[in-house]
Amino acid sequence: MPKTLGEIAIDAGLINKATAAKAGKMAEERKEPLVVVLVRELGVDEVQLVAALRKQTRVPLIDPGEVQIDPDALRLLPRDTCARLRVLPLAIATDGATKVVRLAMADPTDTTAVAEVEHHARCEIDVATLPLSAIEELVEKGYRQINTAVVSRPANPGATMFVTARGKGALPLDITESETSVTAQIPLMSLHPPDDVELRLTALISVLVAKGLVTEAELVEALVKLKAIT
Repeated sequence: MPKTLGEIAIDAGLINKATAAKAGKMAEERKEPLVVVLVRELGVDEVQLVAALRKQTRVPLIDPGEVQIDPDALRLLPRDTCARLRVLPLAIATDGATKVVRLAMADPTDTTAVAEVEHHARCEIDVATLPLSAIEELVEKGYRQINTAVVSRPANPGATMFVTARGKGALPLDITESETSVTAQIPLMSLHPPDDVELRLTALISVLVAKGLVTEAELVEALVKLKAIT
C-alpha cells in the first residue's frame, strides 16, 4: 500500500509520529491539504519534503522553471478548486478514447484530491509533483493569464499570444485556440470625444462579462475597493 505524506515525512526524519498526528488533526479541522499544514504551519522544510517524495514515490518531479501549461487543461477546473487542493492541470492527452490530464500536485499521495479532480474533470489523471510554493504561484498566474486579453500572433495565424509582458519567472502559456482581444476590437481613437467615454466603458464591461472574462462578483469587488481608496 502506498505511503501517505505523513508517513513519508516521518521516514525522512522531518517530523515524528506525534507531529504527524497533530498535523493530520489540524488539516482535518481546517479543511486544508496536509502538505499546507506541514510546510506553512509546522515549518517542515519544503525542499526536503519534495526530496523525500521524490525518493519514496515513483511520481516524477517537475522543475518549476520549465512548467508549460495548456490553457485548455487549466479550464477543466475552477481556480478555487486548484487553489484549495493545491493542484495544477498542465496538459491534456488522449490514450485511445480516454482523456488523460497531466496534474501537478503539491502532495501526489493525496488520493482524495485526485478523486475529486477525476470526478470534476471527467478524465483520468497522470500525477506529477510540483513544490507547494510553485503550485500556489502558478495557479494565480495561470488563471490570471487565461483571463488576459490575447491577440493573434503574426507568425502563426492559428495561435495567439498574450499582450502583457512576461517578467522573470512568468508562466509561459501556449494558447491553441484562435481568439481576438476584446479590447483590440475597439479602436483606441474611438474613445473620443470625452463625453462618450462613460457609455463606451459601460459597453466594454458588458462585453467582458458576457465573454466570461470578468464576473459580476469581481466587478463589484473592484468597485468596492476603488470606493474605499477614494
